[in-house]
Amino acid sequence: MEKQPLYLYEAQNAAQVGPVENTGLDVYFPDHVAGWTDVLDCREEPYTERSIAENCAFALHVHKKFILVGASQIAQESPAL
Repeated sequence: MEKQPLYLYEAQNAAQVGPVENTGLDVYFPDHVAGWTDVLDCREEPYTERSIAENCAFALHVHKKFILVGASQIAQESPAL
């Protein structure tokens, strides 16, 4: 996977937790996140076809506390200025 800015969102309220460090292969989560156990990786299809809110709802369904998305997914949801 190519390196791009990655962002973590809380599944409960779809609030952005902030950017996460990554090397393109490895992702480094904040201390309060229990790694992939807590995180749904939404960087690939079918998640890239869904909104952040839809992915957060699905994450809760599968008992994940956070979703991980790429900057391009955020840009798709932001209105053009």
